[in-house]
Amino acid sequence: MRTGRIAFPSRVPQNYADTTLSDRALRGGCHVQREVIAPFGIVLERRPSPSKWADWSWRIAEVIPDVPATDGWAVIHDGDGVTRYLSAPHMLVLHHKMVEAYDANIETGSPSIWAMLDDEVTPQMPPYRVRGITADPYEAQGVLDSAAGLVERLAMPRETVAWMAQYLASLPEAPAFRKRRRDRVETEKQIFGKEPIFSPLGRREEREP
Repeated sequence: MRTGRIAFPSRVPQNYADTTLSDRALRGGCHVQREVIAPFGIVLERRPSPSKWADWSWRIAEVIPDVPATDGWAVIHDGDGVTRYLSAPHMLVLHHKMVEAYDANIETGSPSIWAMLDDEVTPQMPPYRVRGITADPYEAQGVLDSAAGLVERLAMPRETVAWMAQYLASLPEAPAFRKRRRDRVETEKQIFGKEPIFSPLGRREEREP
């Protein structure tokens, strides 16, 4: 299943991606976590295919945080012609050098997680193995462009949005990145009725007298 092009701003500037941890920590005057992780389960759904050229139609139905571990794909539902499989855990990793990619994800107004599956090389059911999950739309686009396996954009759970927002807010910013956001004319969308993590005026604590 291909989901088309992913809409997001331009790629992370090279000078930002190359900024070292020590440089950013010195600028921010604090310890910086290189990465944070959260475990998820991936739910894969099988239905009879409407096409005469295939027996089954497959899609990634959802990602679920903090589910019990499975041994490969485990059937969690089988009825009415629909079978659902769960595979867990798979780690969502946020890395300190990819801040702008995650920011771009939030700025779409629909924060997402992309689940990525590869085709199995040997016949089995399901015919996919998990490549991984990501909150980086650029990584997902690269896999999508390969035209193999399954890539699905899924709604990010609200608690995961809050977790990612907290991590982003804790990181020092590269000067070019901060200036780019402050120079924007448009107002960024609010997420769940709250002030965006990064607004054109900078972080909330930077604006307080």
